[in-house]
Amino acid sequence: MDLKLDTTGDLALTAELDDLVLVDGADAIAQDVSTRLKAFQGEWFLDTRVGMPYFQKILGQKPRLSVLQSIFRDAVLSTPGVNSINDLVLDYVGETRVLSISFRCDTVEGPLEYKEEFII
Repeated sequence: MDLKLDTTGDLALTAELDDLVLVDGADAIAQDVSTRLKAFQGEWFLDTRVGMPYFQKILGQKPRLSVLQSIFRDAVLSTPGVNSINDLVLDYVGETRVLSISFRCDTVEGPLEYKEEFII
């Protein structure tokens, strides 16, 4: 069980705005995957190893797609509750610097599909 985040990344509140919303099961795992992929390594002061190595290995670089696949695959597989990842597809458009990522993964709560676009 975890605190639910809204679409902007803020804590979700009930309709009356007087209580936090909790999330569990497959939704909690999906939220955790998304949070991991959006966090920059070094951003969390309690453990600077947490997060994606955007500054260290991605931004300002011209990483090979195979390197990006390895980085994203490792991040997803290190998420608690994720058993395996399937059909990882990365598509990078250099002119717009948009990296599209999609995959399916098997979790302890069942299958999960994920799709996101990042500007790198």
